[in-house]
Amino acid sequence: MPFLLMVFLVLVCLPEPEIWPKPLWTDSPLACVAAAGLTVLLSGLHAFFVAHRVRMALEKAPELREQLLTRYERGRLRQQIVLLAFYVLALSGLGWGWAVARLWQGNNGPWPGAELLILSPFVIAQILAWAIYYDAERAAHQAAHRLLAEVRAGGWMDWERTHAAAPASFGSRASYVLFQLRQKLALAFLPVLLLLTAKELQRLFPELWKESPQTVNFLGIAAVLMVFAAMPWIVRLMLGLTPMPPGPLRGRLEASARRLRFRCSNILVWNTRHGMANAMVIGILPWLRYVVFTDRLLEDFTPDEIEAVFGHEVGHVRHHHMLYYFGFLTASILVLGWLVTHIASAYVGPLPFALDNQSSDCVSAVSLVAVLLAYIFVVFGFLSRRCERQADLFGCRAVSCTSPHCRGHENVDDFAPYGQGLCPTGINTFIRALEKVAAVNGISRDRPGFLQSWQHASIGRRIEFLQQVLLDLRVERCFQRRVFLFKALLLLTLGSAVACILLQEAKTPAIDPIRAATGKER
Repeated sequence: MPFLLMVFLVLVCLPEPEIWPKPLWTDSPLACVAAAGLTVLLSGLHAFFVAHRVRMALEKAPELREQLLTRYERGRLRQQIVLLAFYVLALSGLGWGWAVARLWQGNNGPWPGAELLILSPFVIAQILAWAIYYDAERAAHQAAHRLLAEVRAGGWMDWERTHAAAPASFGSRASYVLFQLRQKLALAFLPVLLLLTAKELQRLFPELWKESPQTVNFLGIAAVLMVFAAMPWIVRLMLGLTPMPPGPLRGRLEASARRLRFRCSNILVWNTRHGMANAMVIGILPWLRYVVFTDRLLEDFTPDEIEAVFGHEVGHVRHHHMLYYFGFLTASILVLGWLVTHIASAYVGPLPFALDNQSSDCVSAVSLVAVLLAYIFVVFGFLSRRCERQADLFGCRAVSCTSPHCRGHENVDDFAPYGQGLCPTGINTFIRALEKVAAVNGISRDRPGFLQSWQHASIGRRIEFLQQVLLDLRVERCFQRRVFLFKALLLLTLGSAVACILLQEAKTPAIDPIRAATGKER
């Protein structure tokens, strides 16, 4: 969800404030502000009904946590859709965007920060929803701790059962909301702030944009690359990450990194107030790359399972997933933006009524948002789920030996170098880690909902695939071939499309096709 949210926020901030249409129902900007506030309250009321119903049911019947969490995730998905729908309605139909353009205006154009003000109803509604969800999340957290000792995933050790039975503190409502802000909004707002900075500079120095567009574009691309390269530092600062203290576990992970031929600048711990068991890798450059573990994962997982999760994150780097994602998304945005612009110019002209420049730009912007979101959901979601399975397989290899019939590992010296082994013990270790991810985080194993599975697939489906590999290792080789062919074909298609667009643009003068079409129509 943070990725889709980032795309949505960027697309909302792309148009100028003046593009938003004037509402048909009023001429008063203050009435538009009141209507936008009403949509925020209505979305908060919907969140209250979703959270209250699940909280009461969890307190009465914690053994039904699986079914209740499935219902809760569906309710949250519906509430998120309602929130987005209310925000789009307030922005366009109720005139919030138009009101901001009218009220936040000086003699020389809009004051700085107009786009942030346009985003404010969505941000306020999201914070209000998180504050309401706190009660349901705490109830789910407590139920998960009570039931964690009863979960059987290949047989856990006795000390794990005792440790899992003692619930940790969930923290206060303010800390929960702050955590959600840092986790979901802080990173999503980073490209938004970069875009807004570029737009403010363009407003301050319009002559530079007109006289040297190539230089400005080059500087913009360089700035994006610099921010992308510095992303690990930014994430570390925003999330308050701290280095993992020296000890046996850190020494084991560092030895695993050397064995897997993986380089990173540090291994960090993310303090989530025991609210989440997760891990991630940040950074493409090896001398500016972090592997991050949450506090909850380090507490509830065994060293073997932590090393398997570490291998999963290493797998993303060894398969170059982050670099591929960057190239894929960059090329996709360029191709889709060009196609939507030219298709819109072809259909705006034949309309039975004339559109002014603002309306034409609005049609193009709305079309781009709809097409890009659908494309990301279908194509990027499919790609991301396959890449996650690749990383899962590498996580199995990180704790595997070379024997396909091994009965267990006595020490880490049994693991194969460079991640070249794949054995039943390694696969079962990673399966146990996946089962714990679902149990500790309170995620439905088989039906986690759209927000949890559109990028990673459900825990149940990932485990089912690994069990197929456990029965027949040829499944893994066949899967790797199919993923390689799909990624190569997708990259070749996008690369060819970008090349064609660049050749086409080089042969034609730089004009705005939508405005040219609407001007001809008038």
